Amino acid sequence: MTNTFQNGVGIGCLDEIARRGGQATPQGKQRFDRGPVLAYVPDERTLEFALDLARGYSLAVVETVSFPLAEWAAGAGAINLLDGSTSTSSIPDDVKADLDRAVFFGGNNGWTGPDEKQHARAHLGRHVQSGRLAPEQAASYVMSQGVSDRGAKRLRLLLEKLA
Repeated sequence: MTNTFQNGVGIGCLDEIARRGGQATPQGKQRFDRGPVLAYVPDERTLEFALDLARGYSLAVVETVSFPLAEWAAGAGAINLLDGSTSTSSIPDDVKADLDRAVFFGGNNGWTGPDEKQHARAHLGRHVQSGRLAPEQAASYVMSQGVSDRGAKRLRLLLEKLA
């Protein structure tokens, strides 16, 4: 699983995996049966697609700097394959409580309405401005709470404007 077909070009081990098992992207027309998935540097959309393809199977994710997945991994109880540890959240408890409130208030519709956006700004803005919450962390965390890829991206962009 990659964002585009070009993401894995020139990386020997990814080329090998793609040859043996196939390569999927959210934009591709070919659809695969559910099974084990390797998601290489996904963004929100690709991660959601990978989660759907891997439902009931294993999912290995290689994150990228532009969309770190530590908070998603912590929420999912993922195991770090480099050291065998269970992922833990680095978001302080009070910030996480505000994130949970924001998810409850606007997460189901992906922060599309003005009231949901204002609620997120009011409850999360001070955390972003003080450096206690990065917009990417918020997007990663809310995906672990069941928010759609579009909703997570919308929240990330909303919070980036406050940083």
